[in-house]
Amino acid sequence: MTYSWSLSFWVRLIAGFVALSQATSQVLMMQDSTAQFMMDPANPFGNRSQTYMALIVGTGVSGSLFGAFSEPVGLLIINLWGAYAIYTWAVVSAEQFLPMIATPTELTDPFNSLVGVGSGEYWDVANIVAWIVCILVFFSFAVVRWPRWLISLLAGTTGACAGAHVTVQAIYFYWNNHGRNGPLVYGLLAGNRNQWCVDPSSCQIFYSSFCVLVIVSLITQYLVHSGSQLAMPPKPFNPMKFRHPSEQNPIMSCEGGVPPTANADEIQDEEEVDSGNCITKCLGKHGDDNTWASNLSTPTSTWFFLTLVVVLSCAATYAFSFFVNWSEGTNTNFFVALLYILTNAFCLWSIIEFFLTTLWFHVIRLIFGMPLLPRQDFSSGLPRTARTILSYCLLSKQKECSEEAFKTAVDTHLANLDPNMRITTAVVSVSSALSIVKCEMDCRDDGRRRIRQVLEKERMALAQCFPNGFVPDEDETMRQKRRAAVKKVLKSMQPEGQDRTDFWLQLLENAAESMRDVQEVLKARIEEAATHFVYLHRNCKVLKKPGQYQDLMVLGSTGSNRAYTYLQEDYGDIGRKFGSECFGFEGNVVDNSKEMAEEGSAGRNLRFEEAVDDLCERGREDILLVSGFGVDPHDRYMYTMVLDSDTVCPAKSIRKLVETAEHPANKAFGIINANLANDYGADSKCTWHMWRNALMEVSTVNLQRGQFWIFNRVGFYGKGLIRNDLYIPRLIGKPGSVVEALPIDILSHDTVEAKLLQPGIAIDVTLYEDVARNPISGMSQSTRWMLGEVRNGCYHTDGTYTALVQFLTQAYSLATKWEFKKPTFVRWREVPCAASAEYLSHTGFRLFHAGPGILLINLFTSLLATRGWGLTLVILPIVGFSAFLFTVLALFIIPKGFLILDKLPSLNLGRYCLCTKKASKIGDGTFNSFKRCVSDENASIDLVFHDADTASTSTSEEQEAEVDVTAPYSLKSTDSLESLNLNRCSILARQLVLALIEIVLSLLLFSPELVLGVIRLVRGIWAQATGSASWQPQDEVEKEVEQNLSLCFVFKKTWVVFACGVAYVAYVCSISLIHDALVWLIVLPWCLYPFSTYVMCMQVPDQAKRFWIWKW
Repeated sequence: MTYSWSLSFWVRLIAGFVALSQATSQVLMMQDSTAQFMMDPANPFGNRSQTYMALIVGTGVSGSLFGAFSEPVGLLIINLWGAYAIYTWAVVSAEQFLPMIATPTELTDPFNSLVGVGSGEYWDVANIVAWIVCILVFFSFAVVRWPRWLISLLAGTTGACAGAHVTVQAIYFYWNNHGRNGPLVYGLLAGNRNQWCVDPSSCQIFYSSFCVLVIVSLITQYLVHSGSQLAMPPKPFNPMKFRHPSEQNPIMSCEGGVPPTANADEIQDEEEVDSGNCITKCLGKHGDDNTWASNLSTPTSTWFFLTLVVVLSCAATYAFSFFVNWSEGTNTNFFVALLYILTNAFCLWSIIEFFLTTLWFHVIRLIFGMPLLPRQDFSSGLPRTARTILSYCLLSKQKECSEEAFKTAVDTHLANLDPNMRITTAVVSVSSALSIVKCEMDCRDDGRRRIRQVLEKERMALAQCFPNGFVPDEDETMRQKRRAAVKKVLKSMQPEGQDRTDFWLQLLENAAESMRDVQEVLKARIEEAATHFVYLHRNCKVLKKPGQYQDLMVLGSTGSNRAYTYLQEDYGDIGRKFGSECFGFEGNVVDNSKEMAEEGSAGRNLRFEEAVDDLCERGREDILLVSGFGVDPHDRYMYTMVLDSDTVCPAKSIRKLVETAEHPANKAFGIINANLANDYGADSKCTWHMWRNALMEVSTVNLQRGQFWIFNRVGFYGKGLIRNDLYIPRLIGKPGSVVEALPIDILSHDTVEAKLLQPGIAIDVTLYEDVARNPISGMSQSTRWMLGEVRNGCYHTDGTYTALVQFLTQAYSLATKWEFKKPTFVRWREVPCAASAEYLSHTGFRLFHAGPGILLINLFTSLLATRGWGLTLVILPIVGFSAFLFTVLALFIIPKGFLILDKLPSLNLGRYCLCTKKASKIGDGTFNSFKRCVSDENASIDLVFHDADTASTSTSEEQEAEVDVTAPYSLKSTDSLESLNLNRCSILARQLVLALIEIVLSLLLFSPELVLGVIRLVRGIWAQATGSASWQPQDEVEKEVEQNLSLCFVFKKTWVVFACGVAYVAYVCSISLIHDALVWLIVLPWCLYPFSTYVMCMQVPDQAKRFWIWKW
């Protein structure tokens, strides 16, 4: 318990198990008179061992789950345990180390079974008072926010006593032969001191050892705590309110070559936390404007949901505890059985959580309804407070990739034009090869040329119909008629043109108000729209993708193009020089031109410098455009839309996200997420693997919505609208007071960002991204994600893999370089966050370990239990693969049945019930159910050209129809169900058929994940230890598969799973389990994995695309 002051996860886990298992064992033993005098310490309960041991282990595991799940619960267990340890040794000392004399009938009382008899009235009262104080402290967490130092002091003091007591117990059990085989059955408790305190001299030695260990523990904790404080930053993590450099003193300037320092007065004035009195701080109250306090708060619904998950997990754990054979003569080893039960508990936790989240969503939707986040209306253009820049992060090694990224960015720019020109699209590149950088600059010019051509054609078409623009009219009916007229003209040119209806309508109205010629104004706006498509090249690759958009945020929000974070002074060679330019072409450009290879060194250098100078000259205008807005505190960029190079943003998606972020009720959300989907229909080379991923969205699209209602936040997946005023102070900082919340070598940066920015989600906005084209490249992608999870865990001293990875890292460094590897500087190994954020941050960890966990359970049941190697199960045929069967039911079958619930109308009681004041929950004041607009492309419109005011439409108005949210977002084309006149029964029937198809595919493809999960885990840990990845990047794998696709090639990539399947078949036949259907449900997919992978790598034929399953 040396580190109990930190209340780490592992301390709470172990303390919960040991404390509750000992308490349960003592109560059972003292209640059962036949067990009190058993001579076999390894089996003290005799013929009742099966029941009693299951209760002890089940209670202990339940205690560990509750203790690990909640820090207050863990603190309560440690406090009660520590207080009881003090009481035990105080009683023993008061009795002068003499044995307790009591009859068995006096010990049958539950209270006496723990405290014993003859201990003295005063000590009993003192013990009861101490326990009452601990319980009151526990319940006070609901209303009081205790200082962290007080919580650490309580945990450290009582934890030292509990830890010392456990150590003395270990000494006793190995000192005395009669207790050597049952360390967790007997405990040195006050209630059974007549059994262990039999010799006054040895008992006094134990007492002295306890006192010495307590003192040593306290001293050690103090030294460790002091040492850790020296390694931590000099001041606590305390975000400041963002202030523009023009609003404060010149200390914000990066000029001068020396990093500035911030004074204490300035920091105090900018603190984002409340400055209330001690009462308001203890009560946890905060003002409505305190977004940081909102980020640190955990809603009541989270605690209710997690408590339900833990309770159900504990109930399942009890059941598995009874499946183990604990009776006399068993071959079961306690620790093997305990590991088996803990593995089941971990897997069942994840399964129950997924099941309850899905069920929770449907229950809430049916009873209350599921409202959208409130949003503003910016159809006439974004205001100054909503200026947004899109960041397409690009790292390319091939011209084709760069060209594709720029094409996607141009499409997004054209689909999301703002009439006030307050949306800028930036391709932020860290490509290094000179030929690639020149290609990207040419792509920028080509993109601008395309923007001009598209908009100019549309202007000319509109000029023929409305040469004088539109005189603004407040009549909404007239505006809708004008909108329909503009839309018809744009659609007559190309279908994508109608996406810019609002853009042109507002431009025509603004131009009519201008004193200049209407067409000249429109031409100027077209040129401005093209100018707002920019290309920014970053001079370094520090921090990788987050470094790209972090520098863009600083440039767009402050106008500064100078580096002040992740400097060489802190990070050495992997850092950057203070004051160096963030964007430009002076760095991160290497000469790879083949035409220069034959020239001499001087000529080659001269040509290279000329090429760089040309790039600097061409790219300077883009930097000046963004920084020009950044220096203006009233017209700077307020939002940054973070995107990957392949992310497609449909029309109006950016505006909707900004409208959501700008609503006052949503100001606490630092990130506004959108749904992410796979547009497989837009890919002419779509594979069956891509189609299957899109099919999974039918039943999983509601998962995020359920999480949002429960946790009042969701995770962040690297694509979303970020509020600069919250991101910069919480993750970047300012010159002289940097935060650098992201470690410089981080991969899964979105985990930390989600902790600090409380992401929300706009459920009616969907972005489209490319997914892995086949299972082989998908393995490379998921292995990279696994490495990110492992690395995130290693930043914490109590991380799951920290000790193992550190050992492997130093061993590998000694074996290869004959030196110890120096650790990378990390400014913040842990950031403050809400309990809900901490729980969601481990979602990926639980998912990645579900496969290895289920595989471990199968090894326990089919190998150890069958052979009797340390584990014996009571009902092996039923229990053997019960975890796998329950996984199938919970993950693949039952949630599909919930699709029927989507067809049931909601009671919409949320419009009457004020369940919460949060904008994401019921009771936000403006209750709107989710509706999707139906296209009005069939509306008949009669136009009178050259006279816009007389333009009319038919009496049919634009209608809104409620559309099932679980419908596949991946179809933007007209092949979707929205374009087919199908009734609800037809849609339901198709969804059920697709659900059945997905169930079959899931059963076929999930079983190999048990083996692949282990491979992924081993690769991730080894890559973190060695500092290099041993697998091919995803894009290289996809090209290799596309070029060399054959059954033989696929077998070379998947032979490990096939070999495991063959070995499993041989083993199953040898132990006569060949008739067990569940065994073959696992084995067959392993053996068939090369064939199923080959099919998934194949492209969908044209014949299949004409079938309704493709269109669904």
